[in-house]
Formats: sequence, C-alpha cells, structure tokens
Amino acid sequence: MHLSLIVPAYNEGKVLKRNLNKIIKFLKVKKYSWEVVVVDDGSSDKTFTIAKTFSRRHVKAYKLDENRGKGGALKEGFKNASGRYIIFMDADLSVPLESIDIFLSELKKYEVVIGSRRISGSNIVVHQPFLRESMGRVFTMITRVVTSTNLADYTCGFKGFQKRAGKKIFSSSLIKRWSYDAEILFLAHKFGYEIREIAVNWFNRKDSRVRLSDAVFTSLADLVKIRVYDLAGRYV
Repeated sequence: MHLSLIVPAYNEGKVLKRNLNKIIKFLKVKKYSWEVVVVDDGSSDKTFTIAKTFSRRHVKAYKLDENRGKGGALKEGFKNASGRYIIFMDADLSVPLESIDIFLSELKKYEVVIGSRRISGSNIVVHQPFLRESMGRVFTMITRVVTSTNLADYTCGFKGFQKRAGKKIFSSSLIKRWSYDAEILFLAHKFGYEIREIAVNWFNRKDSRVRLSDAVFTSLADLVKIRVYDLAGRYV
C-alpha cells in the first residue's frame, strides 16, 4: 500500500458522506495504491454508520468505544494503517485535497512533513476569530519552549509521515486531547526524525467543536505533561 489517509471524526455526520466522496473521487484516479482509514472518536451521531457504508471502496472504518480526543483517534488510525506513507487530515477538508500529492513528494525526502499556515506561501482563506488566532500564536510560542523545537505551526490538522516514523511516534504517544500535536512533534524531534514544514491553503471551520476556555487550560496542562513524561522516561 502506497498511501494511508487517516481521517479522525467526531460527530461529523453532516459532512462525512460528502467529503468521503470527494476524497475517493480525488484518489481513485491516482496510479498509486491507497486506503482511507476513518476513526470515529466515540461519536453520538451517525458518523460510524456513514463511514461503514464506504468500507467496500478502499475505506476502513473503526469506532472507539468512547470519546478519547483527536490524539487517541489518530493513535488508533496509525495502528491500523498499512501505507508506506501515512497522512492525516480533518474530516472537514480544511486543507485542500491537492496537498496530498505535494506531501507525498516531500515524504520521499523527509520522515515527517507538516502543514503550516504561518510560513511564506501559506494562505488562510477563511480566518479563525481574532481571539482564537491570538491564542494559537501564544500556544506556538509556549510549545517551542517546552518541546525545544522551532516550528511555525504545530496545530494544523494536516500532517504526513513515512511509515516507520509515524508508527514509532504514535505508538509512543500518550497525550490524547488538545496538545497531541505538540507531543507528536516533540517525539519526532526526540527520535531524530527530520521535520519539513509545507505551506498550505486553509479554511477555518465555523462550527468548530473546540471550546476555547477548555482548550486553553487543558493544552497548557498537557504541555507540562509532555516534559514530565519525558523526564520520567515514559517515551520509548
């Protein structure tokens, strides 16, 4: 298998059918082999039922028994992905599908490739509210210090990995919710993988599931956990 495309989903019943059709239409004309791995993160709507209807068309669907957070859903997805290259993206297609081929080209040279909304060439077509964007910049600055990495954008939901790197990182990950991005990039750096940032076009989702007050507190707490886990030798 050349490509595994992981789509974590939580209560995405309104958009999942439409967007899975778009993904399949995009991929079915490619010359490389591919699979789509949908992980339902304990949804209370018809997300899993919809994903299962695509299972005969290169789509594998998994459902977690409870809502664990996006990091937990991705961990399950990487465990079940078989592609030489593994990319994950949001179910709302906030980054255009055309980025897949750009990432596959870069993954031939780099072990970890991440989408960035904050480097030259990127384009935020629809912005987040001002407060949310400002908090994102603050989170980036704090994450740089805590993780000893120097990246422009940690939280863009479009990231790619060579199989060995992705399997190693996600098998070692412990953070399941808000700061999972920071943790997996910390682990990529810790394990010696080279990280490549790629400028992407990005569209903000207006009906975001994230509550800012919860995210701020939990994200900061999880950043502390990353350092504690590392000092305790839990990342192996």
